[in-house]
Amino acid sequence: MEKPQAHVQQWKKDLVSQISTELPKYTTVAIINLENLPSRESQIIRSKIKNDIKLIITRKRLIRLALETCGKTKLKQLGDHLKGMPAIILTNKNAFELFRILKENMTSAPAKTGQIAPEDIWVKEGPTPFAPGPIIGDLGAANIVAGIDGGKVVVKKDSLVVKEGEPIPAAAASILTRLDIKPMKVGLNLVVAVEEGQLFERKVLNIDMDEYTQNLKNAILDARKLALGANILNAETAVIKVQEAHMDAKKLAMGAEILCDETKEYLIKKAEAQANALESKVPAVIDTPKKETKPETEEIQESQSETSETEVKSEESEKAPTNVEAKADDNPKGEQ
Repeated sequence: MEKPQAHVQQWKKDLVSQISTELPKYTTVAIINLENLPSRESQIIRSKIKNDIKLIITRKRLIRLALETCGKTKLKQLGDHLKGMPAIILTNKNAFELFRILKENMTSAPAKTGQIAPEDIWVKEGPTPFAPGPIIGDLGAANIVAGIDGGKVVVKKDSLVVKEGEPIPAAAASILTRLDIKPMKVGLNLVVAVEEGQLFERKVLNIDMDEYTQNLKNAILDARKLALGANILNAETAVIKVQEAHMDAKKLAMGAEILCDETKEYLIKKAEAQANALESKVPAVIDTPKKETKPETEEIQESQSETSETEVKSEESEKAPTNVEAKADDNPKGEQ
């Protein structure tokens, strides 16, 4: 006797058919978990990201059927990751960009007993606001290594409280709240994504974009240095190698004092500097007034004039005694 077939409502068939038809149209299909997401926050987040993604929320069984009937092998694997209150996200953005968008629109919330840890929950080493007392036992119950230092309770080393995917115990939820640690992320919690046939789990997508960007820049710089050192010419090194060759040629021309457009300014400045240095080492010449030189004819005339004057004076001196004698003769003898 054949078993009677269960009656499936037509709207369910239509919905599964519609979803399975939509799935192959997008490059990225992701499964998210809406568990513990308040309705108000859900509406706010969905309004913010509606231009970037398409969100499909329906029953878990219908989602599984749509994944199995869409004709894509990789998408069928998403059926193994339906957790909590699953939903489907469709987008043409890559999986990493999708995760970044969802992460930016999540808010932190305190942990509640029984909630599933979205990631490893740690309490870092350092001081606490608590005075010594029963709190030390409470910390120990939550696998937190604690002690007393300077009259305060301190966490002696980084302590793993709850592992990713495990339910949060009551002791851990209580102490995390008292330490003001909010490990829960309220939002569209991405579980897994498939991009063009490649499956990415949450832990792979959850990367620090700043760190990733810096690592990528460092890798590019290291590769460029290696190519330059090995004299490999490509789009990244050609300009630099040409500049290096130009500088080497310019240095050679300046060293050999070859005058050209590239070296003339340098060589002129160099010559000027050498001239200034030489000038500083040579003692300054003191300017002295020059004797006025007279023409040779004037000197001869002056010499002759001086000679004539000397002769005249000599003649006069010779005549002078004779006159005296003459005067003496004119006087009669015996006159006094």
